[in-house]
Amino acid sequence: MKTLTQWVLGSFIAVAALCHPTSYASQYDSELNGMWRGELEIQDGVSLTIGLLIKDGQLTLDSPNQGMFEHKPTEFSMTGNTVSFSDKSLNASYEGQLNGGTLEGTFKQGKSFNLDMHKLTESDKARLKYEATYTGNLTVSENSALPLRLNVAVVHDGYIGTLDSPAQQSYGIPLTELVINDSELSFKSPMLQASFSGELTEDGYAGTFTQGKDFPLTLKKLEAGAEQANADAPELGEHGASVVVITPDKIEKQFYGDHDDNTLYEIGSVTKTMVGYLLAEAATNDNLDLNTSINEFWSKAPTEVTLKELAVHHSGLPRLPANLFDEADQSDPYAHFDDSMLASSLTSTSVGEKAYEYSNFGYGVLAETLAKHSDTSFSDLLHARIFEPFGMTDSYVALNSDYQPESLAAGHNVLGEAVPHWHFKSLAGAGAVVSTPNDMARYIQTVMGKSANDNKVVSTLLTPGKLSKAAANKP
Repeated sequence: MKTLTQWVLGSFIAVAALCHPTSYASQYDSELNGMWRGELEIQDGVSLTIGLLIKDGQLTLDSPNQGMFEHKPTEFSMTGNTVSFSDKSLNASYEGQLNGGTLEGTFKQGKSFNLDMHKLTESDKARLKYEATYTGNLTVSENSALPLRLNVAVVHDGYIGTLDSPAQQSYGIPLTELVINDSELSFKSPMLQASFSGELTEDGYAGTFTQGKDFPLTLKKLEAGAEQANADAPELGEHGASVVVITPDKIEKQFYGDHDDNTLYEIGSVTKTMVGYLLAEAATNDNLDLNTSINEFWSKAPTEVTLKELAVHHSGLPRLPANLFDEADQSDPYAHFDDSMLASSLTSTSVGEKAYEYSNFGYGVLAETLAKHSDTSFSDLLHARIFEPFGMTDSYVALNSDYQPESLAAGHNVLGEAVPHWHFKSLAGAGAVVSTPNDMARYIQTVMGKSANDNKVVSTLLTPGKLSKAAANKP
């Protein structure tokens, strides 16, 4: 069973405490009265439902996929056929205009999104009885189950559904082909290469969740005030672990199980800090301009994306390339993504707003671009510029699935079950490095030493406004 943690998407709307709004409603169009719903498309294939309830000159905000209803914004205004609101707690705003029965507008929260809303008809409102959170425990083995949460939101003439795995901190996984009525419930998840089909019983919608193989799952409507059970997370060190604390004066280490200084770990997105270092070094020693467009290295890539924007996650590229899932193995989803697929993605991807959006796609592009600049491979570049000079003798880039040293630690999901190792091709810069506690301590100590000596490369890497965000962002 593939862990849902590997597809963490993150939510754009957070449930916030109610506040007292400043309102202004004067001679607004009576057609604005009613319940409005729209699909907020965060990126291709990833959406949430946003709703407004306008009644008697008052306005409240809904985000049904996230369980937020009747939220009072900080302020709102309705004049003529125009509606607007802003909310400090959500750091969000919207402005829309009624046009031919559609509320056409722009939603802003960090970046701007087109958001058109349609008023729910009486037929749509009749389907609100299905708008809810449905919970169930996915039985993945004889001794373990994973709590899942399905969020169903009503929109005009349809539904928008998302899937959460709270125990794994995975939220907003997009669903397609959602069908729900008094007899059945079904949906698909292209991102997870999964599907569910069930029939209504006294216990809920009982059926089968399919992801590589079939798993029994019953989804039951979560009543107001009820809480879903959580899976028991493994204890720290239950499957082995290493802890290294580095200060200017000393190093303290603690190991669990049979792990030691030479145990190999997949370090994931910590790889991105190394890509950032490579960019800082190229800028310092090779005079590579941080504002260079990637189009200079990829002839069919967008001209408006620069190296620096990739490094600080402000490139406008989405989190993942749209074609990543076309041929993906759900147990090793990046292994097939080669140079031709990367080039194809750069040709077809539309660049979004230049606001913060964490992007594995962007760091894959950045790493391969730096390799092109040095006329070598990303793996060889890492070895030449970081692994060898830093004394990281056991570290490598996970490109070959046949290479699995005995000291490579097995990964585990939140249920404590072993999961396959991941391998990479052209997205290796996003998280392909495998390293040991000993090597990672050398990495940190070397960077600390260079920083203390005012090394220009590290100064470029760590100076705010240059590349420091690349090292500070979450994995």
